[in-house]
Amino acid sequence: MQKTPKIILMLDSSRAADRGMIRGIMDYATQRGSWSFYRHSPLFLKAPFSPSNQDDLLARLRSLDADGIIGYLPSSRTIQQLLIQHRFPAVTIPLKKLIPGIVNVLQDPAIGALGAKYLRDQGFEHFAFCGQDNYWSQVRQEGFTDYLKTFQIRPLLFCDTVSRTSIETRQQRLCQWLQSLPKPIGIMTCNDEKSMELVEACREAGLHIPNEIAILGVDNDEMICGLSHPPLSSIELNFQQVGYKAAETLDLMIYRKKEKYDDLIFRPMGIVTRQSTDIRAIHDEDVAEAIRFIHNNAKRDIRVEDVVNATAISIRSLQLRFKKIVGRGISQHIRMIRIQQLAHQIIHSNQPISIIARELDFHDINHVSRIFRREMGISPLEYRKKFRL
Repeated sequence: MQKTPKIILMLDSSRAADRGMIRGIMDYATQRGSWSFYRHSPLFLKAPFSPSNQDDLLARLRSLDADGIIGYLPSSRTIQQLLIQHRFPAVTIPLKKLIPGIVNVLQDPAIGALGAKYLRDQGFEHFAFCGQDNYWSQVRQEGFTDYLKTFQIRPLLFCDTVSRTSIETRQQRLCQWLQSLPKPIGIMTCNDEKSMELVEACREAGLHIPNEIAILGVDNDEMICGLSHPPLSSIELNFQQVGYKAAETLDLMIYRKKEKYDDLIFRPMGIVTRQSTDIRAIHDEDVAEAIRFIHNNAKRDIRVEDVVNATAISIRSLQLRFKKIVGRGISQHIRMIRIQQLAHQIIHSNQPISIIARELDFHDINHVSRIFRREMGISPLEYRKKFRL
């Protein structure tokens, strides 16, 4: 009878990202059969990962009868090398930097690029990124800055050295930085927790969100986003899918099915818009009203004429002003927003794509598939396979 694998989960269930991964791991374990789990605090303050236990790490892992680890590994190079030398199965989420010799969960620069594109589409002319001095934040920042660089835009940057300063000092620095920024400005943060810090700093500095400072986070942690006032917009990532793939990879490693294993990657699935990124950054009220109308009616088959009727100016005047401010025509913007609605439903609904399309008032599934591919780079079915388990 085959031994039941026992997996150590070094994940923090208080965070949405880690909960999403745990759900994916559970999905795989359920399909695979009985797995046993032993959850450790990722703070590395307890055995078997505390510094005083480095020398007998493998003995302690064997005493737990552990077969593999998924999650955050301690920063100790000694511990990392022990795991690598003894080929102990592990999938890690790197914090400070990647760990050669172990399967890493990478960050996709497209996360930052999507954030920059979103804020630019909202009409902002000034941009900033607020992050931390670690691997995952740096990659998100690079994606953000590289995207804006293609438009000859240089965003302002703030890096928070978390472990080296007190909360009070960090908050004071944030307030000073926010007050120094040109306004209105769109700011992307490295994650939702940093976004909430920014909201508090804005309150202390007397700055209005989103009229002066618009804030976009990452992770779509619904608890954090909902606790914030105003609620936070955030980029949603494929945490559950990565959790599933991490468990699948670990399973292969435990039974030595392969010699080499590919790294995994956190990718953006879309943006959940809330009040922290309002479109009032556009000073032309007619264009702002047109964009509001499009966003509020994106589930209907609206036309340019419908948008014009929602404003008080002529179609020609609106077309010219819209193109100048937004960078695309009204019909192009309608198509983009409606395809984004479709993409969101495709990965969050179990219904057939044809039914989802009909519910969103798309009449020709073949036509919408061609538009989807043009906007998203892949077909609706490929998109679902990429971001769903």
